[in-house]
Amino acid sequence: MKFEGSVLEDRRTWLLIKELLSGELGKLEPVLDPSSPLGFRYLAAEGLLEAGPRETVEILQRLEAAGFLEATLVDLLLLCSSCHSPQINPRFRCPNCSGGRLLRQETIEHFTCGYVGPRKEFVKNTDLHCPKCDKSLKGQQQDFLQRSSVKCLDCEGLRAEPRLVYSCSRCQEITEIGQAPEVPLYSFSLNQEHRGDIIHYLGYHPKPEAERPGRRKHRTSLDSTDRRILNLLQADSRLSFRAVARRLKIGDATVRERVARLQDCDIIHSFTTLVNPEKAGMDVIGLIHLEVNPKALPVVVDELKSMENVKAVMETGERLNLILFVTFPTRKALNAFLDKYIRGRDTIRLDAITLVLSVHKLDLIIRL
Repeated sequence: MKFEGSVLEDRRTWLLIKELLSGELGKLEPVLDPSSPLGFRYLAAEGLLEAGPRETVEILQRLEAAGFLEATLVDLLLLCSSCHSPQINPRFRCPNCSGGRLLRQETIEHFTCGYVGPRKEFVKNTDLHCPKCDKSLKGQQQDFLQRSSVKCLDCEGLRAEPRLVYSCSRCQEITEIGQAPEVPLYSFSLNQEHRGDIIHYLGYHPKPEAERPGRRKHRTSLDSTDRRILNLLQADSRLSFRAVARRLKIGDATVRERVARLQDCDIIHSFTTLVNPEKAGMDVIGLIHLEVNPKALPVVVDELKSMENVKAVMETGERLNLILFVTFPTRKALNAFLDKYIRGRDTIRLDAITLVLSVHKLDLIIRL
């Protein structure tokens, strides 16, 4: 078998294949999740790939098309015919007027005169009598039929069964049975038929690292002198290179060269003074939890990083894949920020805002 190797250009897929080969990860099963834009998720794969629901499905489909994974149909997911949302629920509607005010009750149909009505209308003392012709009813299936029916309180119609439809929680539109778009759900597993070929194929490529992808990608080695310089400058960024050199008993030029290299590697991000936002008049401090479309994530992150009131932008591998640390002088300013940059955007969903009551510790120093 010849594999399509271009799909493995993404380092994250190496870790997924390795976990499947080792047996630590079994089948990747879809899990229904109404909060997901797809209506389902592959949670184990999302964690390993550090990707959102859409990107994870795309990667799994590419791996299946390339021959590394095998897909098995397990279910069908129905969508709204108008907005294609997975958040649809079954509802009963009146076949006559499409109203939803339906009352289920026991009804009787009298064969002789054809009258149909609620059972309570037929009860006379302890016997059953037709309220239309006043004849005594003899027996079920003999001269009458008793069954469960629904009555519409809007048009007064009486039917044996109501009409079943789907109601969308997002756009409120109604989808008829048989008209709802169907999305097939698959479980994914390693292609065991070609397991030996996969191992042979991967043997000619670099093996994936045991660590999660991207976690140590840009780490720079630090020796003891680098660490001592960083500790001093974090404790007091006002120290001159000469003062640092004297404390460490090394040359001024050595300190200057070391600091320049640490800046080039972005280990030293900047020289600044840490200010307690609470003491500086920022009365509103909080964490904003967002779910951002993975495809739009780079653009959203760059936009938020440039904003003065956004002090930290942290990406996670969870469904809520972005957490912001923000400070504002007033709640009005916070709401203005949310209205302008967060609310109403198709690619961003605001999940929660956690307001800080008091700051007991704010320490960004990395002691080495």
